[in-house]
Amino acid sequence: MDAVRLQSWYATPQGRTTAEVIGQALTPWLEGAPVVRTLGFGFPQPYMDLMGGWSGQLLGAAPAEMGVARWPSEGLNRFALVRPDALPFDSCLFDRVLMIHLLERVEALKATLRESWRVLKPGGRLMVVVPNRGGWWARRDSTPFGWGRSFSPWQLREMLQDSFFIPRQSRYALFTPPFTGRWLWESSAAWEKAGDRWFPLVGGVILCDAEKVVCATIPAASGVMAWSRAWG
Repeated sequence: MDAVRLQSWYATPQGRTTAEVIGQALTPWLEGAPVVRTLGFGFPQPYMDLMGGWSGQLLGAAPAEMGVARWPSEGLNRFALVRPDALPFDSCLFDRVLMIHLLERVEALKATLRESWRVLKPGGRLMVVVPNRGGWWARRDSTPFGWGRSFSPWQLREMLQDSFFIPRQSRYALFTPPFTGRWLWESSAAWEKAGDRWFPLVGGVILCDAEKVVCATIPAASGVMAWSRAWG
């Protein structure tokens, strides 16, 4: 699933409805800070308008092996090809990173998360969307969520904590079955409401909002001196 195929899929009725469903799940998390410096990482183009339209505060990055689709469609392009484990941005530059269609594909998974941590400001938020291993979308390779890795909630939480993030909130979304029948997509709102209430574990994706927390440390030299004074 490179950028061209992802772009083509999101242009289908199934893809458009998927973007709407996931976008509605993300919106409450984005409303607290609607105009902040944001990095869209992976293939977030269908969701970028949720974060302030064509504001100069938005940039995008995609792995070179995925390729890149232009965004926005008019004006200056704001997306770049990058190495996901060596981002060309200063440390503590962004307030928020939205990561979608990325972790299931990259090889250097931990290094990619660490780079996201580096470019976020202290207290910045990483919002991740990944395929749910227990959901039915991970079993259908006719959609982007059936390619690459899938994750359990526990596994995603452990990976984020290992990369110095603290998960703050998470949820499932995309309960509409991954078939192409038009009647399914016309009733997606009912599927999402029922799934969120009655069978959340089979949601197609897991969404997680995690915070970059920087802990205070004692410099090594100071620690040695204090220890020496304490012990004579």
